[in-house]
Formats: sequence, C-alpha cells, structure tokens
Amino acid sequence: MKRFLNILFLIGTITLVFNGCSPDVDDSDAPEIYFDGGNPMYVKLHTPYKDSLVYFDDVSGIESVWNDTTSYDPSHIGRYKVLYYARDAKGNVGSASRDFVVRIEGSTLKGRWNGTHTTPWPSGTVVDYYDSLVEPATLTVYLSRLIPGSPVKVELKGLTGDTLYIPSQVLSFTDSSQTLISGSGKVSSDGTAFHIDYLLLTVHNLLTDTVNGRLVFSEHVVVNDTIN
Repeated sequence: MKRFLNILFLIGTITLVFNGCSPDVDDSDAPEIYFDGGNPMYVKLHTPYKDSLVYFDDVSGIESVWNDTTSYDPSHIGRYKVLYYARDAKGNVGSASRDFVVRIEGSTLKGRWNGTHTTPWPSGTVVDYYDSLVEPATLTVYLSRLIPGSPVKVELKGLTGDTLYIPSQVLSFTDSSQTLISGSGKVSSDGTAFHIDYLLLTVHNLLTDTVNGRLVFSEHVVVNDTIN
C-alpha cells in the first residue's frame, strides 16, 4: 500500500499528517493520534499554547483535523485538558487529549518567613520561627522572567502539588530567631511548602555543630517577576 506524507504547519502547533489512499477499501477505523513528548506537558505561567503531534490513517486518508483549547488559560496556574480530533475520508473521527500543567517556575528563594526548623533532620527537635531570615523584608521568589513588574501571590497550601516548581539549588541563609544558624542548603517544594535541607554550622553561644536540619516555609509567598 502506497503511503505519502503531508506536513501541515498550524498556528502554535506542528502537526504531522500521515495519509493513505485506498478509496475502494472499507474503512471503519478512526484515525490515530500520537503525541510528541510527555503527558502531561509542563509549561511556564504566561506561555502561549503550542503542541506537536501526529495524525495517522493508512486507509482512506485524513480529511480534517481540529482541536479544542478553550479550557487552556496560560495566565493562571492549574491543570488544563486540550482535546484533539481527526476525521478521515470515510467520516470516521478519532480523538485524544493531553493535559497541560501551567506552573510557576522559580529560581532563587529568599525572604522573611514563618515556619519551622527541625534539628537534626528528620527526627530531631521541631522549633517554630517567625521573621527568621535576616534582612529581606518581603516574601519573594525571584523568577527568570514572567511579566515585568507584575507580582503574583501564591498560597502554597492551595496548590495541587505540581503547579509550583522550584528546582533544587544552593541557598545561603541565616536564622536569628531562637537559635543562630548559619549554613547553606538546597531548596525544594512539594507544592504545599518550601523546604531547605541544610547543614547546621553554628548554634547559639557560638558552639559549632555539623548535624543536618530542615527549614520548612509554610506560609504564602509573593512571586515577583524579577531576576535576582
């Protein structure tokens, strides 16, 4: 059976359409739709819709393709479903869907927080702290670029777990509340709180120690579109 390839370039979408040409053959099978990349797709906040996929029919050929992106809102974090359709020359319609997770992708974390620190981690003493990171007076995650000058308030406890993404990174900090802690650690987030796993270098009375600890930032944070 002879097959040929027709490539269509749509707005925001690269679509490969594989057609077959057999007009006298019975065809009751719907076209097949294949995605390039994972499902779900993760995209940064304020990123316009785009996708790459393949429509395939090796009997009567693809006659038309379309999609439904009405639920996709790149200006708000969340999980959205985009629907895809293809109709062949015999009227059979195939469909598929892909989830898009619009998320905030941060870079450097700094600020003044409420939360707890645990030393040693994970089974040591848990202490609440308030305004414990020295100097910065705002709760800020500095991003690589979203909309210049437009802060976005994020309530961590309201997130679903995958709409806030802070890659692991090294952070230096000082905690001056109940104890004096000076150290560095890696920032991570589970969607409900930020964590810093750190090495405790000094405690009150200038005694040295080398045990592991964890800071948990459990309150809200203002996300600011600024490069730190």
